[in-house]
Amino acid sequence: MFVGRSEGYTAVPGEGVPQRLYRFTVDQKVKGDIGDAVVVRIPVRPVNGGQRIPEDVAAGILMNRAGATWFTTRCGITDPAAVLATVDEPKGNAIKLAIGILILLSVLGYSVWKLRRRNAPPPSTLPR
Repeated sequence: MFVGRSEGYTAVPGEGVPQRLYRFTVDQKVKGDIGDAVVVRIPVRPVNGGQRIPEDVAAGILMNRAGATWFTTRCGITDPAAVLATVDEPKGNAIKLAIGILILLSVLGYSVWKLRRRNAPPPSTLPR
């Protein structure tokens, strides 16, 4: 997944469905091992107008790998904000919560210990 801008395409013949190889400049990597430029194979369906991606307009790309080629469909081309929202999801909440609870228990334990110690009678006044 990435957010990028199309630099254009090259038409290639496909098995039954014509396809285009779109070249993208990557604005932000979201997931996967990709470089600063990516070539993505997208099928062209004449039924829905040929699926042209405008050049130099940011797009979120959800793609898969088939062999050495990245590919997607029209459904994998989306609003960049939707793709970037997956990056902004907080991670590690369970660990942060566990650490917070441990700190809280430590502070409470120390406070109780100090209160008991303060309220206990001095050892010299205990009856024998």
